[in-house]
Amino acid sequence: MSGRLWFRVDEVLPLAEHAAATRAYLRTRQQYRAGVPDQAALIWSHDADGDWLSSNGVPRWYDADGAHHRALAETWTHTATGATGNPIPADDGHGFLPLHTEHLDGRRDLLDLLRYARHHGMHWFGLHPDPASEATGDRYRVSRHRGDITPPLSTWTPAAVTCDVVGGGTYRAMVATGYTTLTRTGLLCRFPRFAVQRMAAHLDAFFPGDMPGEHPRLRFDGDEVAVEWENDDGLDSRWVEDDRVTPDANRCYAIGAYQWPWTLVASEATSRAADPTDRSQ
Repeated sequence: MSGRLWFRVDEVLPLAEHAAATRAYLRTRQQYRAGVPDQAALIWSHDADGDWLSSNGVPRWYDADGAHHRALAETWTHTATGATGNPIPADDGHGFLPLHTEHLDGRRDLLDLLRYARHHGMHWFGLHPDPASEATGDRYRVSRHRGDITPPLSTWTPAAVTCDVVGGGTYRAMVATGYTTLTRTGLLCRFPRFAVQRMAAHLDAFFPGDMPGEHPRLRFDGDEVAVEWENDDGLDSRWVEDDRVTPDANRCYAIGAYQWPWTLVASEATSRAADPTDRSQ
């Protein structure tokens, strides 16, 4: 099990802004269990589909299909047992996350922290399940790269994988045996540096013919890899960092983890992708 729940800042901050902008608040079981007065907050809820953050603001925020708008903490799931990486709340009251808190040590409150993260290019928001961790300033964490990516007891098998995001290129990876993402949309993959370099070259070849936002690009920044997407506002275009990937202890990179739907490819492509001297991609 992971130590934190991880959410995209771009998905959580709008929920926080919604709650902060409203003048009435939905009273949830999390608030009743926490025993606190009405106030703007994010609500952490756990159900059979996963762990979610939502706004307690009224009027409520609904998606086009009528469902409440909320952000999912994506993680791994073990296909045989159904076990997942997200910690389960010990009490519903732990899921009430006030946006405004006066900290004697001058720490930012939750809303200010999320705004700071967005302004400074922090892509991930990590939530510690234990509210007692707030006393030490450890309950909320923002980071340019995600933590708790790989299952702690997983075994890894070499394979070749692909996904539409990389334009159908095939790459050598280490795949977590028996695991998928929580939403069952892709495999958990770690790529050696040479495979990431091939992936970057393959994606670079799409430009300048690509439409903005059609494919990302990968850029090495020292040992880290920046994942960037082209943004066009109608007047100009620029590359915007969407994620940052650091190498693990084995110098592998979890490119697109929990965001890109990696799938296995046929054995013929597997043998080609497994050859580090091959530069066909």
